Amino acid sequence: MSRQEMQTRRTDRGTISQAAGHELLTNDSPFAIKEAYVKLRTGLLFCMTKDGKRQCKTFAVTSANPGDGKSVTSANIAISFAMLGKKTLLIDCDMRKPMQRKMWGIESKHGICDFLANIGDCEVFTEKSLPLSVIYTGTLPPNPSELLSSENMKHFIEYLSEQYEYIIIDTPPINTVADAQIVSTLVDGMVVVTKSGKTSSDELKYAINAIDQAGGNMCGTVLNCVNLKSLKSSYRYKYSKYGYKYSYKYSYGKNSK
Repeated sequence: MSRQEMQTRRTDRGTISQAAGHELLTNDSPFAIKEAYVKLRTGLLFCMTKDGKRQCKTFAVTSANPGDGKSVTSANIAISFAMLGKKTLLIDCDMRKPMQRKMWGIESKHGICDFLANIGDCEVFTEKSLPLSVIYTGTLPPNPSELLSSENMKHFIEYLSEQYEYIIIDTPPINTVADAQIVSTLVDGMVVVTKSGKTSSDELKYAINAIDQAGGNMCGTVLNCVNLKSLKSSYRYKYSKYGYKYSYKYSYGKNSK
């Protein structure tokens, strides 16, 4: 597939404040939330590729299990990079239970699935207020793993890496399906999201081992939904939680009823 064939359609989406998802990071978000993502972004800015030759520019975000908050974390990492003035792209590659379109309040007919399957163009939604673009899943395929393993996907990420300073990819839970392992071979670094009081140490170890087995570059973990009141610190915030409670209604691989 040549780059000339990678035709996209751009649609101006508006501002984040107009989005349906109140979990999305804005300038009006509580201080503790904004500061947590600033720290996370700073850590990622200093991450190096596995060969140590350059800084990471493309990241995939996964979780140990469904409901750990990896989709909202993916979106907010992308927003945080864009707030720094970096040209950023967020891609929803969770072809099982995509959540980005719902969080952003977007009606998207075509996305990365349509493009990879050669059945349509890829719509790219752009923000008015930030140098941020979003690609949604589009038509959900019966074979997500095959699409992610395709040469089309490899070339697509390579092409987009030349167009954007940072790319953040939302992927399914790595302990549930193999999709995130596949994507880990295409990106510079991986981030695993866990949920306080829910994700066990064994589940986290299993997720990290899966990335290592695939040859991916583990950049770090995010502990979501921490009760700050339970932490001993000299700083006190009125906001009681870092992150948001966010869950999948149905289990992966099963149709909703």
